[in-house]
Amino acid sequence: MSGHTPDDPITVEIHKLQRPMGGRRLASWLLFAVGIVGFLVAPVLASIYGGDAAAVAKLPVIGTMFAGSAADSQAQLEGRRPDPQATPDYAKGDAASFYQLADMTGYKSAAPTIMALDRWWNPGPVAVAHQPWANDCRVCHSGAFTQVKDADCLSCHKAISDHVDRKSVHDARLDVRCATCHLDHQGGFGLAQQNKHAVGRDCADCHGDIKKSYAKTETENVRDFADEHPNFRVQMTQSAPTVDQMRVALKRVRLPDAGQLSEPTNLKFPHDVHLDKKGIGSPDGKVVMKCANCHKPDPDGINFKTVNMKDHCQSCHALKMEPNLSNREVPHGSVTEVLDTLAEFYSFAGSVGSVPRGPEPLTKTIVIKRPGEPDLPPRSFVNTPGNNMSRASNAAVELFEKTSCAICHEVKRLAGPGKAGTPGRNLPQWSVAPIASDHAWMPKSEFSHASHASAKCESCHEAGKSKKASDVLMPGIEGCRDCHAGSKPVSDKIVSECSLCHGFHMPTAKPEPVPAKPLDKKVAGRGLAAQRVASR
Repeated sequence: MSGHTPDDPITVEIHKLQRPMGGRRLASWLLFAVGIVGFLVAPVLASIYGGDAAAVAKLPVIGTMFAGSAADSQAQLEGRRPDPQATPDYAKGDAASFYQLADMTGYKSAAPTIMALDRWWNPGPVAVAHQPWANDCRVCHSGAFTQVKDADCLSCHKAISDHVDRKSVHDARLDVRCATCHLDHQGGFGLAQQNKHAVGRDCADCHGDIKKSYAKTETENVRDFADEHPNFRVQMTQSAPTVDQMRVALKRVRLPDAGQLSEPTNLKFPHDVHLDKKGIGSPDGKVVMKCANCHKPDPDGINFKTVNMKDHCQSCHALKMEPNLSNREVPHGSVTEVLDTLAEFYSFAGSVGSVPRGPEPLTKTIVIKRPGEPDLPPRSFVNTPGNNMSRASNAAVELFEKTSCAICHEVKRLAGPGKAGTPGRNLPQWSVAPIASDHAWMPKSEFSHASHASAKCESCHEAGKSKKASDVLMPGIEGCRDCHAGSKPVSDKIVSECSLCHGFHMPTAKPEPVPAKPLDKKVAGRGLAAQRVASR
């Protein structure tokens, strides 16, 4: 400093400011020590000893500081049980991309660390489903300073299966950890978004030349939905003598590029007649029906409730025994139940000499007749010649072969008596072909009708032109391509990666053969710490 002497007041002041403050170095070391103890030593000890209050109490310094907290943490352990219903990972139907509900049977929570000290190492918010354990790292990380193991995930998610059966397919690309695809600590909805937006090119690595990975597969090569994807395969019922056998006799068949598939439903139902824009006859006159009259979405909007006789058909197709005299109907059940009802009804009517009627007025009955036939009232059998069983027999022939059963079902007359010991055993007998039960049409894909609510039913299903119930009215791929592009953006279309419709884990595959062991809440000592398997 030019012009200033060492004794100059300004020079002296500058030297004072430049001189280190007394004790500042000591304070720095103390703060450093506190940081090391609070954010490294304490969390490490907490991870090793967990909620074992006795082991913690023996530690120097730390034991005195946190002995009470360790006991409190152990007390908090009791009753900590996750609620699967509160998590978003649930299973619906057979769709391959839905996640199985976590199995909490026999679940034991991880012993929480002392004061949740390991929360300081949390790299980010965990997914919504895992937030009950956000402050307890050991729930997922069963070993200190290790990545989450597959066994940690499978201790809760026991129903998750491989993509394919590894005994049949040997491909190193399938040997990946759960966390390779499911990275937590990415925010509340991180896992859900990852599952939804899986990268399609990873699928194409195998499915672009699928025969190379699995020569026996019936799957065709797939690279992109827009131009390198085969037509869909639909699951159809096969002919079988009983309903139970039809339920399991399913086969997947690829939709043809032209023409239509047929499924043996054993049901007579012309969609075109019921959807006639001019209307169709009902007890209340002509009504114009819509798809929604019979097809009601289930609560989650993914599929539809099963169509049944009582709720959707019987208001028009009544099963009256004596439509001129009573509103009483036979049950829509087995042949034996119908014949027993007829035998008992006409036996009672013959004994009292009349038909018991309710207070309500007779409802109109729709009579299905051939074109040109005169309009005749429904027949009554109460006053016809013969005994009670002959009247019941005539009524049975009318119901099964003319007015009711044969209208919708494949009915065949049988020889011989009926089931021994039943009221209707001596009446004529029939067999009614079993109706194909509801089943998943595309079990290897996901489709939500709720997401397509803005589209009209007929834009995908040509029911208005269908004359037979056996017509398979599932849309082909070209109809989907009207709105869905592939992996590349296209104007006025939705970008559609593989994961939009397909999942990775197949619910039909078998889960891991050795389920993960539940975490033991009473763990003592360093040696057992590495063996703990976290709950999630």
